[in-house]
Amino acid sequence: MAKCSICGKDYEGYGNNAKPVNNGQCCDECNFRVVIPERMKRTFGMPRERRKKN
Repeated sequence: MAKCSICGKDYEGYGNNAKPVNNGQCCDECNFRVVIPERMKRTFGMPRERRKKN
C-alpha cells in the first residue's frame, strides 16, 4: 500500500500525480477534491472579482 502525499491515508493501486499541489502521488479522493480543482484554477484562472488582493 502507498500513502497519499496530501492527506496521508493509505491507498491501493497506482495513485495519481499530485502536481501542482506537491511532487508526490495522491489517492483518488484527493485527486478529485484537491488536485483537479487546482489544475483547473491554474489553467483557466479565477474571475478578476474573486481573486484575493495581496
